[in-house]
Amino acid sequence: MTRLLGVILAGGQARRFGGDKALATLAGTALLDHAANALRPVVEEIAVVGRDSPTYVSIADWPAAGLGPLGGLCGALRHARDRHFDAVLSLPCDTPSLPVGLLGDLARRSVASFVADTPVIGLWPCKLADALSDYLDRGGNLAVRVWAKEIGAEAVDGWPPIPNVNRPDDLALLRGMSGP
Repeated sequence: MTRLLGVILAGGQARRFGGDKALATLAGTALLDHAANALRPVVEEIAVVGRDSPTYVSIADWPAAGLGPLGGLCGALRHARDRHFDAVLSLPCDTPSLPVGLLGDLARRSVASFVADTPVIGLWPCKLADALSDYLDRGGNLAVRVWAKEIGAEAVDGWPPIPNVNRPDDLALLRGMSGP
């Protein structure tokens, strides 16, 4: 059985959003909790990366803050490896509306895999922790897609577009789609 750590990437500064995006609500639930609720059925444990959380295990970016999702993913991989998980299933806090079955599909994979249109949603084996740490130490490109290509991760196609909350208008649009 594969031990999966579900990680919510929540370390961004949300400049375009203008406030704490992770705690903004949709249908009365914080975006951070939407992510946790989506991960819960397919992972053994949930952690938040890049911020302190009173509710979930908190993991710091590695090797330092300010490296975007890759710094968060590196911190998560190191944390998961040290606690004998097999892989990390990553999800940003700002994608509260996922296609049904997406995370389950990723969780069943045996190789590094990511959603082609949203590469921060992915399955990352813990054996990649040192490779990602070395990549960041070398000053590699901070785009998840670039690193994923370098390691030969599988891009998973065939899913509908996943709405992303970057601005207040994005959240307002999702609110309108989900009703009052």
